[in-house]
Amino acid sequence: MSRKIRIEKIGFYHIINRGVAKNIIFKDENDYYKFLEIIQDSSTDYNFKIYSYCLMSNHYHLLLKTKKENLSIIMQKINSRYSIYFNNKYKRVGPLWQGRFKSWFVYDEFYLKALVKYIEFNPIKAKISKNIGEYKWAMSSYRIEYLSLNVQKKILLAQTTFANFELIDAVDFDIDISENEQKNIDAIFYSKLKIDDDKIVSKELKPLDKHFENLTYDRELAIYNAMLDGYMQNEIATYLNISNVTISKIIKIYKKKVKLFKHLRDKGIFWSYAHDITYDKSKENLTIEYILKYGDFLDIKKVIELFGKRLTKNIWENKLRSDKHFIKLNLLIARVFFGMNVESDYFKGLKNERFEKLKLLTS
Repeated sequence: MSRKIRIEKIGFYHIINRGVAKNIIFKDENDYYKFLEIIQDSSTDYNFKIYSYCLMSNHYHLLLKTKKENLSIIMQKINSRYSIYFNNKYKRVGPLWQGRFKSWFVYDEFYLKALVKYIEFNPIKAKISKNIGEYKWAMSSYRIEYLSLNVQKKILLAQTTFANFELIDAVDFDIDISENEQKNIDAIFYSKLKIDDDKIVSKELKPLDKHFENLTYDRELAIYNAMLDGYMQNEIATYLNISNVTISKIIKIYKKKVKLFKHLRDKGIFWSYAHDITYDKSKENLTIEYILKYGDFLDIKKVIELFGKRLTKNIWENKLRSDKHFIKLNLLIARVFFGMNVESDYFKGLKNERFEKLKLLTS
């Protein structure tokens, strides 16, 4: 399963990115200023506005509004420029960020005030400050601090370049996040979205109990389909009462099976089937059988790695071992992959079970 396509529509986005292994990404004041300077430059180049931000020592939050469908380009420039600056300054190598940045499209502007409050309250939750306005690197207080601090002129100008205080001014920060506001925030973080008639709307997901109502068929496929539907790994893990690591391993193996199937299909191994045949659980035995017959050494090795030696050997014994057309191949498979101490005469003496069944049916 390929990674999910990021939504890129004009509108509001909540962005979070953190240092790899939760490492520090802002070590001194100049680092914070540099990051804001990069945002300023990017806002000019890519035409967006910041409505709220909070720069913490090992991560940051941004609430921005795009005017073009260019979110990935915006964040790539911001993150890569700052990473180059940071690595050069501190003489380090390797990635600065922990994977791709996370983004949530705010599909209903009703939630914006709650989201602004959530972002601005980050330093208070982290016990860095006690009140809104005390933490220098959150936008609500940043405007106040600008008037009293002698900072670089370029950063001062960023106030009018990338920032928009419309939402900040409309939020009551004297009251902590209410239960209703938290629900609004959760609605953004956990909702699944789809594009309908060129508009982004909340997506109705198939309930997990429907995905897993017939686990005797294939739990692996059910997990894969649930993730395709839009569920997160941790949601599926919680429902099935298994670890997130287990879910990750299952998905990883299933993706490898699908990739192998597509690769071999494109090579023409499944020549007797439609060229656009797709992989699912019902094709498992077919995949193993055809790869044993027509795949190369590495293909067979991959099949045993992904499907297991027991299942592979069972398919081989039932579908291939007694076929006289594949004596040399069977000898290789038996000796190399299954550790059998046999000679070619062993296969010559076997009855072709398929042929015997056909004889019975036609007699």
